[in-house]
Amino acid sequence: MILRMYTISLEPEHPLWFSADDLRSFLNKKMAEYTALYKNDTAGFIHRYPVLQCKQARGDLMVTGIGQGADCLCRITRDQTLLGDGESTCRITARDPAIRPEPFGISGTPGMYEFLTPWIALNQQNAKKFYDLNGKPQRDAFMLKLLTAQLNTLAKSLDYDITVPVTCRAKVRFRTDRIGRENVMVFLGKFQTNLQIPDYLGIGLSVSQGYGTIKRITEPLNNCKGESL
Repeated sequence: MILRMYTISLEPEHPLWFSADDLRSFLNKKMAEYTALYKNDTAGFIHRYPVLQCKQARGDLMVTGIGQGADCLCRITRDQTLLGDGESTCRITARDPAIRPEPFGISGTPGMYEFLTPWIALNQQNAKKFYDLNGKPQRDAFMLKLLTAQLNTLAKSLDYDITVPVTCRAKVRFRTDRIGRENVMVFLGKFQTNLQIPDYLGIGLSVSQGYGTIKRITEPLNNCKGESL
C-alpha cells in the first residue's frame, strides 16, 4: 500500500522556553479544526495511528503527517515560515515540496532499521514479565516476540491487510530513562524485518510523543546475526 506523507523540519524561536508538548497541543488543535472542516471527506483516512507526529531525533526537530495528517500539515504550513504559538513558536527550516507517496507493507527484500529515539516496548504488565524472566536468552526471545507483535500492530493500525507473516530479528539494548516522573525501561538498537516502513514512523508506546522513531539504514544484513536481540 501507499502512505501519503509530509514532513517539515523546525527550529525553536525560543530554545530555552520551547516545549515539545505545547507544540503537540497546537498541532492537535489544528488537526481537530481540519477534520471538522473536512468531515465529509474523511472516509478512508487513518484515525487510529497518530497522524501527526512531532519528534526530536538526535537534535533534529520535525513534524511528520501521515494520511489526513499530511493533508493538514501541508495546508497549515503552506506559505508560512513559522509554526506554533507563544514561547513554543518554531521557524520552518525545511519542508517536503509536496505530499509524497511512501510504500508500506510486506517486501520480498528485508530491510534494516534503527531506532532514532528510544523504543518504549513494555507496558506495566509486560515490564513485570520481562523482569521475572531468567537470563538473557529468555529475555531476548520475549522482546523479539514483542517487537514482532508491535510491527503487526503498526500494520493493522494503518489498515494494511497482512497476508504474509511479519518476521524480524534484532539487536537492541535496554536502559532506564526518566520520562515525566517515572523511571521507564526503554530500548535502542537495530532490527531487520520484511515489513517495509517509511522513515520517521514510530513503533511501540507513546509514538505521538516521538518515541520509537525509526529510520532505514544501509548496514549489511549480516551485521544483524541470529534471531535474538
